[in-house]
Amino acid sequence: MSKYEQQIQNTEKFYDAAMRAVELEDVEILSSVVPGSTLHDKITNPYVSGIDEG
Repeated sequence: MSKYEQQIQNTEKFYDAAMRAVELEDVEILSSVVPGSTLHDKITNPYVSGIDEG
């Protein structure tokens, strides 16, 4: 295996572990603090089960 392939594997392991850690902490990654903004509307839209509903 080349050093490049090893580096890619190590990077994958690092980010996999980081994502697992965040999932265990139940962190909100996508949020909006600006009511009325397009992003806020998309996240919290009660009519189409906004993004925050899963």
